[in-house]
Amino acid sequence: MTKASRRAVPRPYLQRAAVRALTNAYGLLIEQPLSVAGLDETTRRNVVISAVIDSGQERVLSRYGDLVWEMWPFVSTPNTHDSNKRLNWSRIPEPFREVSKAIVFRYWRVGTDGSTPPGVARLQHFLDHLAAFLRYLETVGVASFADVHPIHITNYVQTQKDGGHVRGTLANKFCALERLYAFRDQHPDGLRFHPWPNSSAGEMAGRVGQSRKDGEKDSKTPLIPIAVAQALFIHAEKILKNADGILDERDAGRRSAWRDAEVAAIRNACFYLLGVLTGMRSSELSGIEVGAGRTEIRNGYTFHWIKSFEHKTKKGAVEFLMPSMGHEILRVLERWSEPHRIRLAERLQEWEANQGQRTHRRLQQIAVARANLGKLFLGKSCRGIVPVSGTGWGDALRKFADDAGMNWALAPHQMRRLYAYSFARHRLGGLLFLKEQFKHSSINMTQLYAANPRQDAALYDEILEETRQHKIRTIAGWLEGEELLAGGAGKKIMALRAQDFPDRKAMIEETSDRITIRSTSHAWCLAQDAGCGGSGIYEKGRCGTCRNGIIDGHFKPFWQETYRHQRELLEEAKKFGPGDVKRVQRDLEEAARVLNDLGVGLPGEEPNGSEANA
Repeated sequence: MTKASRRAVPRPYLQRAAVRALTNAYGLLIEQPLSVAGLDETTRRNVVISAVIDSGQERVLSRYGDLVWEMWPFVSTPNTHDSNKRLNWSRIPEPFREVSKAIVFRYWRVGTDGSTPPGVARLQHFLDHLAAFLRYLETVGVASFADVHPIHITNYVQTQKDGGHVRGTLANKFCALERLYAFRDQHPDGLRFHPWPNSSAGEMAGRVGQSRKDGEKDSKTPLIPIAVAQALFIHAEKILKNADGILDERDAGRRSAWRDAEVAAIRNACFYLLGVLTGMRSSELSGIEVGAGRTEIRNGYTFHWIKSFEHKTKKGAVEFLMPSMGHEILRVLERWSEPHRIRLAERLQEWEANQGQRTHRRLQQIAVARANLGKLFLGKSCRGIVPVSGTGWGDALRKFADDAGMNWALAPHQMRRLYAYSFARHRLGGLLFLKEQFKHSSINMTQLYAANPRQDAALYDEILEETRQHKIRTIAGWLEGEELLAGGAGKKIMALRAQDFPDRKAMIEETSDRITIRSTSHAWCLAQDAGCGGSGIYEKGRCGTCRNGIIDGHFKPFWQETYRHQRELLEEAKKFGPGDVKRVQRDLEEAARVLNDLGVGLPGEEPNGSEANA
């Protein structure tokens, strides 16, 4: 990108273009019916599906009778692919098309009982599942809903189960059939009987009771292993450190802004870093714009925030906490994306000047370009300069992991899961860096909400669930495992293992909800009151005999190092008198007792238990 081409689009144009966004023609859209049931064919075919205001004029994009419904004016998520911004009715077999249109239209306008009307993404999924069922009917010779019998439903269900889908996917597929019946009054040829009387889509999919809980657990986003996460972070940091040198070469014309792998790697590394440091979703990361970072000082603490737009729960403008490192990432991103933003502005300027080619396709291109002028995570594709799509990020992250030497199928939402896991570990005392990162005396949900009410509440829900699951796993390890435990409470828990509980899993979950677990960094503390008042944090020997203390294998390395260190201090203490010798001797004996209870041999001596010194 030369200096001359950078001057081709004046910067004020970027701001002016951004505020002239195409808007929905709400005056026209609000006049449309909520249902097409009972309308004559001509009126029904001319019902407006989508329309925008262009230069003060209403422009209809799609009508009910069209084979393709353009839905892009209703999509605000920046990383949505164009194919997911329209409903293509050619996927539905022709005999079922009119019925399906009537049902989908009503579902879109009013939703189902107890739920809000669906967005375009949910409509897409509904249409996908509907198409699968209707194509199945076509293969077995059924040409109308009047010819559908319970045996066809039964066979379809079995066919889908044989396809190897997980229960959650099956439940969603079968929900589409329930909606066919629920909206049967929208067309005379609708499905006239309930697909499974006295049952449900979830039950038909086997997603009930314990199997439902297991299915939810199995479908959870996989957690990036800590060793892999560390390697990925180091790899990303290295790329960030070298970014300015690579971008200098790009700006000097020695590297391509569009096809150079090392230039593209800068964007991907920044995406990973911001994801694991903020907990933002892929769509929120894709929505970051120039000038998104800010800093404030409150009560003597410095907070760093990054602004984006939350789409999933429709919260709107939100801000996420980030470490100070986030400002450097944003600076590099702004520099990296400048050629893309300038190229996009140039193209938009051409389209705006050519009033004679305002086709529906061109209107969409103009609307998308205006919305993306300030975006940072851009890419070049057959669609032009646009934010990287969700699928595109999946491909980019897998390559990023490969380049880091990691055999891990990295995906966008895993970064959010890793953030929640790290946050939960901190709340249980495992990761202290978050305290420094966010400049809080403690990581407390109330403090965080109070710090900025424009945060993403759903992220904290995930953190709380991650904390709960971590507690369940910890307690399960104490009660169900064979690992030796130290501490007063540890002895009691080992005694409990011999008892036979009718539902051990339920007992563990109930216990985890009722007790507080803290970490002193050298033991778990189960005190449900003031306990020792925190003295055990500084006087670690107290935790080994405290009735609220549990020391498991997680803390073995700490106590091994404590024992080694106290042996070194023993010689030094002799220089200062018998009082110091007595104190060191006491701490040495306490460390030895804990290691002995854990079955670990004393460093430098023969093993004194079931497990040799590691």
